[in-house]
Parts: sequence; C-alpha cells; structure tokens
Amino acid sequence: MPLFGRRVTQSVSDDGEFRAFISQYTDPLTGLCSIALDARKLPDFPCREFLSRFNREATRIEELVDGYGAQNNEKWFPFRESIAAAKLFSTVTYEVIHILHGMARYQLLGVDTELRGDTESVVQRLREAITTVSGTILDQVERCGLSRASAPPDFKPCTSETVSVRLTSDRTLRHVDRVGETVVYLATQFLNLSEDGDVRDVLLERLPDEYGDSIPNPISEERLRLVEARFHNLQSLYDTYIFESDIESQNEDLKFLRGHISLIYHLLVIATDLAHYYVRHMSSLRRDTFQRMRFPMDPDALRVLLFEYPLRYARIYLESAVQLCQSMIRAYSERAEITVPIPNYRGFHVRPSTLIAKIVAHYGSPVTMKLADQEYDAASPLDLFRANEAINAVKRRRVADMLARDPELQVLIPSDEQTRTRELQLLFVRLMNEGSIVLYDTDLSFDDIQCEEEATIAEFAARYVVHLMSVAKMDIKSDITVTFEGDSRALKDLRVLAENGYGEDRMGNNIVLPEELAYLSR
Repeated sequence: MPLFGRRVTQSVSDDGEFRAFISQYTDPLTGLCSIALDARKLPDFPCREFLSRFNREATRIEELVDGYGAQNNEKWFPFRESIAAAKLFSTVTYEVIHILHGMARYQLLGVDTELRGDTESVVQRLREAITTVSGTILDQVERCGLSRASAPPDFKPCTSETVSVRLTSDRTLRHVDRVGETVVYLATQFLNLSEDGDVRDVLLERLPDEYGDSIPNPISEERLRLVEARFHNLQSLYDTYIFESDIESQNEDLKFLRGHISLIYHLLVIATDLAHYYVRHMSSLRRDTFQRMRFPMDPDALRVLLFEYPLRYARIYLESAVQLCQSMIRAYSERAEITVPIPNYRGFHVRPSTLIAKIVAHYGSPVTMKLADQEYDAASPLDLFRANEAINAVKRRRVADMLARDPELQVLIPSDEQTRTRELQLLFVRLMNEGSIVLYDTDLSFDDIQCEEEATIAEFAARYVVHLMSVAKMDIKSDITVTFEGDSRALKDLRVLAENGYGEDRMGNNIVLPEELAYLSR
C-alpha cells in the first residue's frame, strides 16, 4: 500500500535508497530532539506543546519505518525502538502534565495523599526520560547515516503566555427532572465497576518485592486496557447525561464524582502505556533488545513508577469515591419492603448470609430483616445467623405437631431393635416422599439416640428430627418468609437473590447467579 506517497516494491539489501527516502521525514523530529537537549533545564520543560509535536513526529516516523520492515531489520531495529520510546514517553508525560494542570478542576475529595507533590516528582523523572530518548534518537540518526536537523527556528517551546482568567459560563443548561434517579444510576454504575474482578486485581496494593512477579500477570497491558476502557465509558456516561445540565447544581457531589472518574481514567491510561512499554520493549520477549538499546528509564525504575504512581493513586481515589457513591445513594434512597422465602438449604447459613450482606454493603444503605417480632441487621452475616435459631424452632414445632396429629404414630415404639428401625425408616421415607423433609444423609440407622421406654413413635421421631437437624443431615421444608426493609435498590437485588435460591440449590450446591448479581462473585 502507498506510504507517504511511496509504494513498496521489493526488499533490497542495500539500504541507501531507503536511507535517502527516510531522511526526507526525520528533520522535524531530530530538530525537536535538539530542542529537548537544549531546554532540559528550563523549569517548564517539557510543556504540552512540545510533547504534542514530539509525539506527532515520532508517530509519523514509526508508522513509516514499520511499513518498510524496520522491526525485522538488524540495522534499523534500534532506530525504530528509539522512535517507539519517544512516542510512548511523550504520551505518558502529556497525561501526567494533564493531571497536574487539571487537579484543581477535578474537585477531588480531601483524601490524605501527596498527589500533587508526587505528580510533580513524576514529571521530573519523565523529563529525564524525554531527554534520554532524544539523545538516543540523535545517536541512532548518526549511526544510520541520516541527516541531523537543527532546532526549528519557528518553535520556541514552553514560552507561550497564559491567562489568569477563565471564560464566563453563560450557556443555557439542560433541565433534568429525575435528579435522584440519574444520580443513583451513575453512583450504582461506579459501585459495580469498583467490584469488577479486573479492576480489583490490577489495583490491588502490592509490596515492592512483588512488583516484578506481578507483570505480566495480573498486571498486563490487556487487562489494564480493559479497565481503562470501562472508566472511559463511565466518564462518557457522565458527560452524555449530566454534563451541560442543571443537575450538577442540584447535587454538588456529582462534580466530585466526575473528578474522581476522570483522574482514575487518566491514571489508567498512564499505567497501560507503562505496562505496554515494559512488557513489549523491556522484557525478555523482545529478544536481544537489552543488549542493543539505551532505555529512557531503567526497568526497575519504570516498575516502581507504574505501581507507586498511576496504580497507587487510582486505587486511593477509587476507594474514596466508593464511599461518596454510597452516600449519594443513601441521600436518594427510596424506602420499601419485600417479603421473600427463607433459603431452602439450612436457612441463613454462611453462603446466603454472606451474599445478603454483600448486597447491602454494595449499596451502602441500611437494610433490616424481620422474622416474627425480631429484627436483624442484613449487613451482618453473624446477625443473620441468629435467625436460624428462631427458624429451626418453628420447623421443629411444626414437624412435632404434624407427627402428633397422626394417630398411627401414637403407639409405643417397638422394643425389638430391628422392628423399631424398620418402622422409623418407613416413616422418614414417607415424610421425604411427601415433601415434608429433605434428607442430606441416607444413613438412618437410628442407633445414635437412646430409645426411652413408654415413648411413642411420634415422640421418638420428633427427637430424631432434632438430632438430624443439629448435625446438618436433614432439614424441614417450610413456607416461612422474612421481610426486608430498606433502600429499594438493595431490595431489588435481594429479591433476585431469593428467586435464585440465595445462590444454592435444594441440596446446598452453589449455582450461577444472574448477570445483575455478577458483582457478588467478585
């Protein structure tokens, strides 16, 4: 295909023609490299105007030499790598400077961090990287026999004047009627994203001695790019439905949330680029690059930068925004109540109680579970466990009443052990077939409870039911229900959970939850 007006016709061993051709396009980039070496001590270097031009020219040359096969050519590969470094580090530096200048507009929550100081420090480290890669490019230009241009006479970087005022905000804003619904939807989307498995994995706090082993798994370019895209989508969601509307003046928290979303997104862009460069250009995957390249930054220093700047601060501001979103949801919470059946398998044991508590914690609003005249905190699995005592008491009472009403069971228990066992086995099989009980263990030997004289079959069976329930070998089916009261959004998910067996089938096996509850499995 044509490249810059030229068509590739054949491979040649003599690169003289290619060198003459590529020289037509390298002057602007080498001129910028000269500027970088001359301006490295200027307090405002590198500025965004320089970085923008540097990135544009590096991108142009990279695409050109790649089209002619530089990646697979021994002579031109180091030149191509230096151009790739210029492209990437100019992008990263631009993003960091964007954060530095945009910090005041982000309206971040008062998190106890040193974001500004660390950002300024990172800019200084990246300034050194830009200077290093500029010198490397000039060295490669000389090695490959290309011409070296002087600095462009019409470009004086980092000297442009700025104004101290902002333009008046006088555009007419859209009116939004359903403020609460919009705020809660955005906050819920952020909470769902904060529970995403990829997000949690890449932002997990790690010790310095774990940095090396964490790349490329779980810290890979692919995963970071996916996480970055999700926060970009969330930022776009905000700008589509909330920006340029009067809803921001009706809820000041929205500006803080927008600031956190934007900051996290830009930090993830930086993390993605750094991970890309480390794996693609610095790791052993890149063959003999280490022996032939002068990197803009030491590999160990780049790892530290990746984990202790973009990933660290993305985690910090994600966690603080989670609390903000929960507060926003509480402010617009709609109180409601639902009545649902209790879990089929052993009531509110560990898994159902944990899932219920995770739903409540996800939305951050208090939810109460009511059973008879007792109330339980749905955010506490331990408190929900207490409900089992009342539930089991009702179940035992019901089965005892059922057995006591059966006239055939009011006879004395047979004294002969074999006869007694056979009678009781037939009774429990009948109760199971009728759907009154569920047996989790088919061992019905009845030899672990002492048979008392003068006891009826009904009395002995009732005692054995209590025993089997206590050792989790049996449960009694019931129509017992509980009532949840609290935020309607949490209750909606609790209803879905109940409709799906609280995550278990009738035998206590875990089942897959529907997509709207996917955050519970993360």
